[in-house]
Amino acid sequence: AIVTKAHFSLFTMATSVADVCDTILAVCKSAPEGVPQEVLTQRCGGQTDIHLVAKGINQLLVDQRVRVHNNEEGQIVFQYSAEANQRNQRAAEFEAAAESEARLAKQHRTDVLNHCGSTRYQASDFKRDDPNDWKHTDGRDNYTSAEVAIGKRCHGFHLELLKMDVTPASSHYKLIHYDVPLLDPKTHVLHVKGLVKQELHLSVAEIKQRPSETHAVLMACAGTGRSQQKRRLWTHAPWGPDAIGCAEWTGCSLADLLRECGPLVDQGAAQVIFTGADRGVEGNLVQYFQRSLTLDQAMKGHVLLCHAMNGQDLSPAHGAPVRIIVPGWYGMASVKWLTSIEVVKEGWWGYQMDAYSIKRTAKDPEAVPLQQLPVRALMAPPGFPDFVSRTRVLSAGTVRVEGKAWAGSVALERVEFSGDNGTSWRPAQLGSKNGTFGWASWWIDWVAEEGNHVLCCRAFDKEGRCQDRLG
Repeated sequence: AIVTKAHFSLFTMATSVADVCDTILAVCKSAPEGVPQEVLTQRCGGQTDIHLVAKGINQLLVDQRVRVHNNEEGQIVFQYSAEANQRNQRAAEFEAAAESEARLAKQHRTDVLNHCGSTRYQASDFKRDDPNDWKHTDGRDNYTSAEVAIGKRCHGFHLELLKMDVTPASSHYKLIHYDVPLLDPKTHVLHVKGLVKQELHLSVAEIKQRPSETHAVLMACAGTGRSQQKRRLWTHAPWGPDAIGCAEWTGCSLADLLRECGPLVDQGAAQVIFTGADRGVEGNLVQYFQRSLTLDQAMKGHVLLCHAMNGQDLSPAHGAPVRIIVPGWYGMASVKWLTSIEVVKEGWWGYQMDAYSIKRTAKDPEAVPLQQLPVRALMAPPGFPDFVSRTRVLSAGTVRVEGKAWAGSVALERVEFSGDNGTSWRPAQLGSKNGTFGWASWWIDWVAEEGNHVLCCRAFDKEGRCQDRLG
């Protein structure tokens, strides 16, 4: 659509905001592919403040629903962007998936508590039902050499960096089950196969050429906080509260990829298996790391096939050259070093599916698979640390205590702070999340008096979930 001299005259001679809006609507409605009038009306129509109109027009240009350029005659052309419309559709799909995940997060929390909450099942029940268990400790200070070796390979997040909105790749937690595979991005091929109409075999370059998006995603290991448990699972990484990170992940939509392949639902396609290149032994089985999602989960619109982290190609330890990211879920779902995506019938239950489940006993037929993240707040340790104990030291006086809170895609309601080990609580200031599946900053001023203090924080979300207290 061309802005003619007549249109410029209308802009110049406009005596009201309504005149300007009418002109914009007249110009953009005639775009070849039809700029949606309801969008323009929402952005500009009915406004009474010229600044709001300008803001609406600018947002249209930022969204690239309308491109502006000069043609050969020197006229300014408003051109509708089909590519931008596709991006907006993807964004809408992503947000719809996030809303669905928020509802499921509440139900998942209920399912976990109903199965293994402290009012339903306690340590004494476990000891009775599984008397031959040997994988759990009976204390917090009896670390094994095997745990220490795993901990050296799988490092946690640096808690003092909770003051940053985006976690640097070098400080994001890493859980590496087996070895880090060295895959050549020039020759690596991802195979999409199984019950699909058309298999795909994609090079890394082809994956990078697909429409991409970037999202801040809070990721946490299912075992975070394990070292603070008295009955600790010692056959895994001895995480403190630090198995977290919030990076910006870039990749293409898994849903778009699967739609392109065409899952054969009429032949029973119902599950998607993701296989990584890392290989090792667990449960006396030689295996590649594998996880699965239901077909509905995989095609919801929020799962990403990623090739970059914080604007850089993935590093070997973070899954190079390609991995999936399942926003809002525990980290085990985001398979690294991806080699294949296979659509199969329902019923597949691999080792890593069973390992990451809430169970009463080792062979629990009613195990609840771990999925959506809980609500949580964590604080950046104030002051400075003792080298060995990590006990914090600071001067008396007013101290700004700050940290982050998250709840997957669920909106946060509030964060509370305690300076007396949970005896009393005060509300903290809470900022906005840095992404739909990201985290939010919180802060409070605390008057530190001489003596020893135990500081606590806890978060609540708008689905009614609250953070667990250690004990």
